[in-house]
Amino acid sequence: MEAYREVIERIEALAHDRGLSFDPVYFRVTDSDQIAEVASMGLPNRFVHWYWGGAYKELVTQQAKEVFSILELVLNTSPSHAFLRSTNTYLQNVLVIAHVFGHVDFFKNNHWYRKSDKNMLNHAELHARTIRKYQDQYGPEKIEALLDALLTVAGTVNAFERSSGERRKRLIYHLEEKAPLEEWERHLLQIVREEAEYFDLIQRTHVINEGWATFVEAELLRDILDTKSWASLSVQLSNRPAPYTIGYTLFKWIKGERGFDATLGVRTYYEDIRLIDEILTDEMVRRLDIFVYDPKEKKKSYDLQQVKEMLISQKLHKGEPHIEVEPGAHHRDLILIHRDEERKLDAKRVGLFLKAVHSLWRNPVRLRANGKTYSYDRRGLSTS
Repeated sequence: MEAYREVIERIEALAHDRGLSFDPVYFRVTDSDQIAEVASMGLPNRFVHWYWGGAYKELVTQQAKEVFSILELVLNTSPSHAFLRSTNTYLQNVLVIAHVFGHVDFFKNNHWYRKSDKNMLNHAELHARTIRKYQDQYGPEKIEALLDALLTVAGTVNAFERSSGERRKRLIYHLEEKAPLEEWERHLLQIVREEAEYFDLIQRTHVINEGWATFVEAELLRDILDTKSWASLSVQLSNRPAPYTIGYTLFKWIKGERGFDATLGVRTYYEDIRLIDEILTDEMVRRLDIFVYDPKEKKKSYDLQQVKEMLISQKLHKGEPHIEVEPGAHHRDLILIHRDEERKLDAKRVGLFLKAVHSLWRNPVRLRANGKTYSYDRRGLSTS
């Protein structure tokens, strides 16, 4: 880290001069495998599960084939922890350092992050110890089966939802409140739900978070890089993944039209949906090549409203089926409804999903989707 000490201090000072604020940041240089390991789990020392292994293998394979490369990793904690890849060039890690200061400023100042668990690093380690204790007490097979089911429904969290009525429509909250679980089983559900909410917040602010970090990176490095390096960065900024380029373009437009102070206000009070809905323009849609594809007509549509609706829909439900809990006629009933009937669900995945839900609800479960009613009870899956 000694090679980066001076440039870190310089970039940090520039960030403060521009009005950014953040908790202390601890940088660490590590190898690609270690970064992939943390990225696959989401946090160091998180509980062990086979799913993380699959995600790790995929990341390592992608990096080996240079399909996708993780240059950095930063955690939403206080203090923040950032990992620099040892195989990066010095210039790449300078870019990463500036990018990280954008992230940690966002973590500290964005309105939605004020209720995030900044101590999740320690809580995740405590959760892992708790799960190991339950494995010793009830057996690893039983705990793994329960975790499989809990992780299957974990995507139904919503870290933004404040209304108790709307929260009850979300499956995982309904199960936490109503499912006939033993005390230790409900404790495991709460552990998985807390961690899922931590990551849900990050997913729902992916565009604005990465866009702000990329924008800050460019702003700070303007005063650091020589002409050749700045030209290289300018080219790279337009070749990053979509969330980075879309968010960066939106913040760049805000600065040009409203000034730098306005960008600070947007990073504080906005999230992905509001940013896209209020700032995205026809010109940006065309320039960034964002379109809605109609498979029937085999045509691209650059219509601004259609593009906004597509992007906002992806954010509302994170690309997952929009399934809600409907109040049942009997307290043992669990009726689920797929609210987006235009989107057909794969029958095999429906069966696996309902099997997981049934293992937690322990009574018959019904899902209305695809113009049918899928039922799952102790005899298995049936449709009507």
